Amino acid sequence: MPRPPAKIYQIKVSLDDTHPPIWRRFLVPDNISLLKLHDILQIVMGWTDSHLHMFTIDDSYFGNPEDDEFGDLGEQDEKKYKLGEVFRRTGQRFSYEYDFGDSWHHTLAVEEILTPKEGEYYPVCIKGKRACPPEDVGGVWGYEEFLEELRNPQNAEPGDEPDWFGGEFDPEDFDLDEVNSRLRQMGRGRSAERDNPWYVDEAWLSEREQDFNSSWAERLPSEQRAIAEELPLRRDTVTLLTFLRDHKVTGTQSTGNFPLKVVQEICARFIHPPSLEYDLGDRVYRVRSEADVWPLYRVHGLASVGRLADGGPGRRWVLTPRGESFLEATAAQQVSYLLWTWWHNVNWLIATHIGYAGDYLMPLIKEQTLPHLLKLATEPRIAFELFAKELIQTTGVEIPPESQDFAFNPLRYMIESAVINPLADFGILEREYTPNPVLGGEYKDLAAFRITPIGRGLLEAMQEE
Repeated sequence: MPRPPAKIYQIKVSLDDTHPPIWRRFLVPDNISLLKLHDILQIVMGWTDSHLHMFTIDDSYFGNPEDDEFGDLGEQDEKKYKLGEVFRRTGQRFSYEYDFGDSWHHTLAVEEILTPKEGEYYPVCIKGKRACPPEDVGGVWGYEEFLEELRNPQNAEPGDEPDWFGGEFDPEDFDLDEVNSRLRQMGRGRSAERDNPWYVDEAWLSEREQDFNSSWAERLPSEQRAIAEELPLRRDTVTLLTFLRDHKVTGTQSTGNFPLKVVQEICARFIHPPSLEYDLGDRVYRVRSEADVWPLYRVHGLASVGRLADGGPGRRWVLTPRGESFLEATAAQQVSYLLWTWWHNVNWLIATHIGYAGDYLMPLIKEQTLPHLLKLATEPRIAFELFAKELIQTTGVEIPPESQDFAFNPLRYMIESAVINPLADFGILEREYTPNPVLGGEYKDLAAFRITPIGRGLLEAMQEE
């Protein structure tokens, strides 16, 4: 639990070089980070947090060090500094720059240092004047030209109006109640949440919200309902969610992963409990992180991306209302929902340990997988090598003949680990292995697979959607 605030700072923020001035006055506690102050400034000013930012305090720079590409500024990590560590006196002034292209410079002044009032909510905005300029308008000078065109539209040249702008704009508009409503709803803050390794970026999610009403689940034959009921992936997901519902689980401070004790307890309840140690020569190694235990990390990722559970670094992992509904759904509905989540909202590279062409190649493979599998759905047996080569070719990736062996192996591994294995876990595919010709029978290579009857129905349902 964070310590209660010892001080409250009354701060006035003004947008430099605006006439008449655009400003806000607000109260913030001393125990928040500079990163959260950034989130607060975005809300009170009215920005959309679409660009980079940086604080300058007593000749030191604070922001996200990853944005300081060449390390020229010696930028310090804003999330590691509390306001009480950098704000020291009444009258202290510092700057905040937002959008390094338009260069919106703000001056912040500590007007008063107050004692927290019992029952009061912080942060809170107490006053402000005038609207925030539109994003990407061209900085202060572009904003002045924008206002001039609004005042005298007859003087504007055709096409001068920014193509992003549509609708009315009142430069005098400022809604204090709306700002405070957003402050009360901000929680940990948008940027703080993005810093959470388990954060799910809305921009990466499918535009269509999935629910538990699946036409595939409704028309599923009884024998296939039984298969869905027994599917280990589904049952392990239910085990995870039930554990989070019935136990207090707090994510580790660094990554938000489950602590190792919790990893052990959940894995012991899985249908096929994964080993948490392995032999290497004459030594025994134990897993050091949840991320080393793929069966758990997989269902945890599905639960997080599927909005079934929510948590993160130093935060308790809890079921969401959707997670509660998931536990009440039928087995077939659960399988359908998990597959939809995996297919549309999960980066399949999570299932691999390599990044070979991953940033651009995996989306192409993902796009081609469904039509490719449906084309082969009636085949009794599908040779993996042929499938992988054809799938790669449909992406447009060319492998020079003289380097096929070298280039194909990483791609082959990527398709096996990110496409075939997860779909087998969903019961869509059944795999067939043969002994490795070099390493012997103890080592197996994926030779072929077939699409199961329940898998064919799931793939067809995915196509319908």
